[in-house]
Amino acid sequence: MTDLSAQFPLGEEEVRQSVQTIMVVDDNPANLGVVGEHLEEHDYNVTVALDGHEALKRAEFVVPDLILLDVMMPGIDGFETCRRLKANPATADIPVIFMTALTDVSDKVSAFQAGGVDYISKPFQTEELLARVKTHLALRDAQLRLARKNLRLQEAVLARHEAEEGLQKSALAYRRLFETAHDGILLVDGQSGQVIDANPAIIAMLGQPRDSLLGQRLGDLVAFAQIPAAHSSVEDILRCQRVKYDDWVMQDASGAGVDVEVIGLLYEAQDQPMIQYNIRNITERKQAEARVRYLALHDALTGLPNRSLLADRLERSIAHARRQKGQVAVMMLDLDHFKHVNDSLGHHVGDILLQTVADRLRACLRECDTAARLGGDEFVLLLGDVLSANDIDTVAGKVLRELKRPFPIEQHQLHIGGSIGVSLFPHDGEDANNLLRAADTAMYEAKSHGRGVHRMFTAAMNEATMRRQQLADDIHQAVARQEFSLYYQPQVALDDYRITGVEALLRWNHPQQGVVLPGLFVPLLEELGLIVELGEWALEQACRQNKAWQDAGLPPIRVSVNLSAQQFYRGDIVASVRRALDLSGMDPQWLELELTEGLTLNDTETTIEIMQALKAMGVQLSLDDFGTGWSSLSYLRRFPLDRIKIDRSFMAEVATQPHAAAVVQGIFSLAESLGLECTAEGVEDDRQLAFLRAQSCHEVQGYLFSRPLPAEAIGRMIPQALPPVENKAA
Repeated sequence: MTDLSAQFPLGEEEVRQSVQTIMVVDDNPANLGVVGEHLEEHDYNVTVALDGHEALKRAEFVVPDLILLDVMMPGIDGFETCRRLKANPATADIPVIFMTALTDVSDKVSAFQAGGVDYISKPFQTEELLARVKTHLALRDAQLRLARKNLRLQEAVLARHEAEEGLQKSALAYRRLFETAHDGILLVDGQSGQVIDANPAIIAMLGQPRDSLLGQRLGDLVAFAQIPAAHSSVEDILRCQRVKYDDWVMQDASGAGVDVEVIGLLYEAQDQPMIQYNIRNITERKQAEARVRYLALHDALTGLPNRSLLADRLERSIAHARRQKGQVAVMMLDLDHFKHVNDSLGHHVGDILLQTVADRLRACLRECDTAARLGGDEFVLLLGDVLSANDIDTVAGKVLRELKRPFPIEQHQLHIGGSIGVSLFPHDGEDANNLLRAADTAMYEAKSHGRGVHRMFTAAMNEATMRRQQLADDIHQAVARQEFSLYYQPQVALDDYRITGVEALLRWNHPQQGVVLPGLFVPLLEELGLIVELGEWALEQACRQNKAWQDAGLPPIRVSVNLSAQQFYRGDIVASVRRALDLSGMDPQWLELELTEGLTLNDTETTIEIMQALKAMGVQLSLDDFGTGWSSLSYLRRFPLDRIKIDRSFMAEVATQPHAAAVVQGIFSLAESLGLECTAEGVEDDRQLAFLRAQSCHEVQGYLFSRPLPAEAIGRMIPQALPPVENKAA
């Protein structure tokens, strides 16, 4: 008898306990590193390939359990690579998940046509990647286990044939296999169509005694009575000799439906036609397939429809509204202050918060409406059959009220809120992409108007978006054309009004629009990934300028340079600072690096390691905008800081609002107790100055003393006292 089990040398328990291997194929080494790191953290064995040719060779050698395959690669792309994998018997059964930034439906169809089982859109969420990998590995494991069971069944069938040919001795061996088979087996007389034998597995599945089955036709059994194909299966098998039925739903002993796969085989025994029905319970496999389909269309964390399902429902709503001459509303929702929750309390709490938000959004909508999650803290609400603006105002108001209610999560009472942008079909767009884009534009307008509100899309917003896009296009050329410069704002000691330091501030002189405010171009630099490059330039320029002042014989002062989060974490900031000091020749003690609260709370252990390396070089570190974020005494005690800077938002009300004055007094006391220097920013009038003197503040910065100025003007001011000037802020 053929040893079919040799195709699967490992036992089921051994397969489950062995380390699963995942191959990651991507021409970007950075992507390979990120994906590989996440997978190895979850105890997967990871092997990589940089292109399709390498993947084909390595897959045949390694035979991984799963392949994560990039679509856009040099040489042969992901689709062709997948097709060749499926054409090779050695790799044909390995499941392939595409990793792609393509969003067109035809590209997704091509992925499945090439043989892929799933796809992950770039940029992807780590939770989604791991969930999909886990699901497909589980499905792969289930398929292997089912294949082994099938092999055992085939061995049983072969044994039965050999047993009949070997008369009494062989018949005994076959009977043993028949009785112990995991799949249900019914033997039917080919001439009468009546059941002549049933194994224990099928008796357990049907919940009927063996004697009650004998002599019955298959279609007359309660379990198969409602299946049309069961009534004609004997004739089908007699004609074709082997028939496979994939989609039978039989009734078990309790009356519940059970998905089964049925194979009918024709053979002869003592010159009489016999039919064997192998009946396998595939409910587990069906559930796994349904889960894969569900994950392809839903957000893994919240269970809400994802971008793909939203696009489908939006197009359907548009088509219906077009036929009925109705309206469809798209509401883009972004949570306010969600990043603070994630940074301060961790992703675990952030995930629970997102799930709770999803539940509240569902409760705000009708059955015919859709709430979807696009990713991060961004949601979309789709409202069909909108009659008037009042409908939109009602839903938006209800959603915003729900988001303002506290979120009790674990031991915390969280307060977030949201901002909503709304677009309307057909007024603001004729298709899904334009409606989503318009709603997104309106959402940013809502955020710029104080958050916690909703705004309808207007043509004026689109013009603002176009201007912002133009700035984004121009900023690439601005970096290349060196249109950026540094201004410096003095930091003044209150005991003698001498300049003790300056803060370096970035300025952009646009050739057509003139001076562009930092609040507009700095977010663009971060969004476009240019902030690291420009930040390194600013650091080197500030150090060179400070050394030039010292070489000119001016009293040495410190220069403060702001660091962005991208510059701090994504660039090698330690190497950048060392290079700036080496190129300028400036003593490290005259350089101060300003960090924001949001930056320093991002990754505590990594932050401390970087800060300690910077302190070892001899530079000073300050915490900028203190009091505006989620400040923590435990963090301050751990960070090797030299100075905290009081945010200007407190100084604006310090002389008129008791609560602001109390906060500033508390910050001074905190700084003194921790041995930190303290600088007050945004000092603009004499009342603020008098308050700071009463608090024994040593250093201030603001328009009362000087606006940010070019380096030449600062050089003339350094040697002299810089007393406050009346109406300087005006």
